[in-house]
Amino acid sequence: MTSDKLAVLVAVLVAVLPPASLAQGTSGAQFLGVGIGARAAAMGGAYTSIADDGTALHWNPAGLTQVDGHRLTLSHISWLSGVKYNYASYAAPAGSDAGIGVALEQGGAGSWDNTGEGSFESGDFAGIVGYGRRMSADVGVGAGLKFLSSSLGDHGASSYAVDLGVLYSVNDDMNVGAAVRNLGPGLTFENGTDPLPVTMTVGGSYLWHGVLLSMDLEKVNDLGPMTRIGAEYAPVRYLALRGGWIGGDETALSGLTGGVGLNWNERWAVDYAYRSSDLGGTHQFGLSAGFGGASSGGLAVPASVSDEDDPPVSVVPKSNLAVISELTGEVMAEAVTRMGLPEGSRLHLRQVDTHDANWLMKSILLEELTSHGHTVRAGQMTASEDPDDAGVYEIAYRIVYCQTSLPRSWREWVVGARRFERRTAVDIRFELSDETKTIVWAGGVQRERREIISGGRVDDLKAPGQTFASPESEQSGWDKIFEPVIVAGIVGGLIYLFYTSRSTD
Repeated sequence: MTSDKLAVLVAVLVAVLPPASLAQGTSGAQFLGVGIGARAAAMGGAYTSIADDGTALHWNPAGLTQVDGHRLTLSHISWLSGVKYNYASYAAPAGSDAGIGVALEQGGAGSWDNTGEGSFESGDFAGIVGYGRRMSADVGVGAGLKFLSSSLGDHGASSYAVDLGVLYSVNDDMNVGAAVRNLGPGLTFENGTDPLPVTMTVGGSYLWHGVLLSMDLEKVNDLGPMTRIGAEYAPVRYLALRGGWIGGDETALSGLTGGVGLNWNERWAVDYAYRSSDLGGTHQFGLSAGFGGASSGGLAVPASVSDEDDPPVSVVPKSNLAVISELTGEVMAEAVTRMGLPEGSRLHLRQVDTHDANWLMKSILLEELTSHGHTVRAGQMTASEDPDDAGVYEIAYRIVYCQTSLPRSWREWVVGARRFERRTAVDIRFELSDETKTIVWAGGVQRERREIISGGRVDDLKAPGQTFASPESEQSGWDKIFEPVIVAGIVGGLIYLFYTSRSTD
């Protein structure tokens, strides 16, 4: 999708926001502004372009298009002035291009007195349903419908609201998104109507050398503009360290954020977040569980990681070119079997597109065909009346994918040896034509292999001059300095947050 089309989508979101809602005022249902999800809260709430589980119902409903498998998310928030909130959500794919989700949010304060005339209770509730759909491979849109209820002592009010969002994947490492939240009539109590906290956000995220960076620009109708910045880094496989910052005027409750996440088998995760402000610190705990798909668990893991169990560790791995050759041999053997060629057929081979691996594909296909007793002739197949061309078949082949990649890397310990996941995949399409150039069979065959290899072997396994068998790793000379600095900075920030919280509480 072009940037112009993306601008149109964002403009549509902005257009549905009533101009009057951007005026300064006092809104009701302030609980809708409490950041949901410990991962998001630890990253300063810069989550519009990241949300990929049930918390997408809060941040950006278009994020439901990123849900992989069934996802259950639970969160408990200890907010300011003794206010506590609980959040539970479920999200799952709805076909190959869509996602759905439901969520419940409940909380409030117990008995308290802010007037000197006696104590009373307050409570809030929200029930949310959402749907997201991909309009193309790169663009997703979504909408959420909320039922809201709020009580203050003996008085109560209810309303509804609509959220709208869009998400654009620039590439495998970068997303941008926009959302408008809480569009709807206000909460009407006996003394009047309080408008909802209509919120408009635009943000982006980028995965840079294993560090997930994000930034959101946010405007709420009764607050000044806010900037949210977040970062996430996984120094070891099962641990994620997070930090963030919220900036704005005196109405924004500016402050630092931080947190940690523990992940098991990329499906279960426990997260913690802390946020500082002039009014005190807040804490949030979260539990995330994934079923039937790959759960990132809050870790900055590339989307290309498979949902299967961990691949085997190769003690003495084969070279990248050797693995590609083995997979190609399996592809060719299956394709020739499926073609059902008559015994002793005469054949022409034709490559459809240019690819660096065409020489390898041709040689392995030639070997497979001759091993079955077929005769392969050089040159292109023609429709001439030469009797030598009678009964000659043509096999056209096109390489869809033939590549070795390194989709993820990690350290078993902070200063331990780095390991890489090596993914090798071969996908080839074939067309079999008879002497009249009529296609009598067409199909594709794929093979994939995943292995874990030591970081010290990565360069040794490359094939010089063959780009498809020589993946580039992110490891570099300054990596040994960069990683400890990131770890020390985030851990130091967390220690600072805890000590400042103790001094202000």
